[in-house]
Amino acid sequence: MNEIDSFWMAIQYFSRIPVPYAIHYDQERMKRSILYLPAVGWMIGFFLYLFQQITIDWFPRTVHSILLVSFLLWITGGLHADGWMDVFDGIGSSRDKEKMLAIMKDSRVGAMGVIGFVILFALKASSLLSIDAKFSLEAFLFAPLLARFGVVLAVYRFPYARKEGIGRMLKEALTLKTFIVTFVWILPLFWLTAYALQMLFLVIGFVILFGVYFTKKLGGLTGDVYGWFIEGGETLLWLMFVLLSR
Repeated sequence: MNEIDSFWMAIQYFSRIPVPYAIHYDQERMKRSILYLPAVGWMIGFFLYLFQQITIDWFPRTVHSILLVSFLLWITGGLHADGWMDVFDGIGSSRDKEKMLAIMKDSRVGAMGVIGFVILFALKASSLLSIDAKFSLEAFLFAPLLARFGVVLAVYRFPYARKEGIGRMLKEALTLKTFIVTFVWILPLFWLTAYALQMLFLVIGFVILFGVYFTKKLGGLTGDVYGWFIEGGETLLWLMFVLLSR
């Protein structure tokens, strides 16, 4: 298996960042792509931070915060926001497990999904409006990385709810050994920020808490839940720096 192809597959699937050559879909490459999800987080964070630094003096802060959240939605192709909405639709229906899973698989967005997206966008935009500039690296570069590392933990730690799907393939690639290897992606944080440990523990606690909750509600996690974890993890980390900025 060409690990470089798995790396490009991860970038191609989880973002809009251009890759140097077309990567044809392959189940083995897709499975291994989960090992590079934190690396995708690094790249998304880099472009978000770059966009923030370039445009910071162009617009009023309110407009700028909305543009930053919109840029993040664009560079991810709305993939994780779609999962966030699907989870709100499914869990918000208060139906049985099978019906909730069916609702989450439906491509249409319901009222609860729309409400969930409005809450998400408002929280993210208002958070960026309130975060002190000294936390720019943590908010823009490191939060996308740790939110995606949280998904790697979720894939490894919790069962998959469906009999088939991309999420099940991703889980097959995560043995204890390969999961431990993914820690390599977050090691630089301990040299780059004094808040690395707090951010990491916050994400781990978030994933474990809601991983248990979704497993009880759905019988396991799904691809939509993974997207929910990314959006929720980024938002939670931003809220942490809102509090530190007060």
